[in-house]
Amino acid sequence: MTMLEASALTQQVQVFNGVARLHKNGQAREFQIKELPDKFIRWQLDYKHSIYDAIERDEYVAFNAGHLPVVGTWESDSLTPNLANKGVGFTPKDEYLDHYLNLVESAVEQIIKLPPHAVNETRQLRVNTAREFYRHPEHIDWRRLGLLEIFEGSTFRNLSANPLASVLWTGNAPVFVSFQVDCVVEVITPEDPRYRFAWAMRRLFEYEPFHVVQTIYPYSYCFWVYDYKDKTPKRRYPGKRSDNTVNEGQGKIEGP
Repeated sequence: MTMLEASALTQQVQVFNGVARLHKNGQAREFQIKELPDKFIRWQLDYKHSIYDAIERDEYVAFNAGHLPVVGTWESDSLTPNLANKGVGFTPKDEYLDHYLNLVESAVEQIIKLPPHAVNETRQLRVNTAREFYRHPEHIDWRRLGLLEIFEGSTFRNLSANPLASVLWTGNAPVFVSFQVDCVVEVITPEDPRYRFAWAMRRLFEYEPFHVVQTIYPYSYCFWVYDYKDKTPKRRYPGKRSDNTVNEGQGKIEGP
């Protein structure tokens, strides 16, 4: 891709004062940006800390559901979406970005001095660095998601032509917290501090089992949230689970 093409791609979506403006084919659409709800944020924080606990204890993490949701994108004339599991994280609010970028990049500088397989020697540094970021949820911009582009495949082609996406998380038993988040997508190049932060956070856990090792990312994305839906399953019919984690349904749908 030429510099001119890359510049045009990164200018498709611009965000000012809580409004994302999508410019395409001489037309503009506006999306009011929303912050993710407290229930989702609480689940994310709890899930991330449980993963860091497991890594700290050197336990095998087969799949990181809080980090690897399904992302749906569309070709303009496609009848079906392209679906792919993508690593999704979060970035600091702009006013805190320099502080946390320095924190994470400094950790990465120490990590890369050792061989890639030296995960035991760097485990505490990596976990402590990630914990420090998520220890301050008030510093996180919960209106946007951070993703790295690896393969420049279907997701990239779709977002280049139609920068809109939906993301679906599903958590573990017994609650199965589930959220769909609809986003307008800003493409970001490596010099952007938000790209650098996403890359450095990924590098902290590059060699953990729940990642496919990748070290080169031509782009990253900022998924700006404009809508969300709580899809956590609710009981409809009466009955009680053997573990007593769900009350009697009394034949009614729970919740509004």
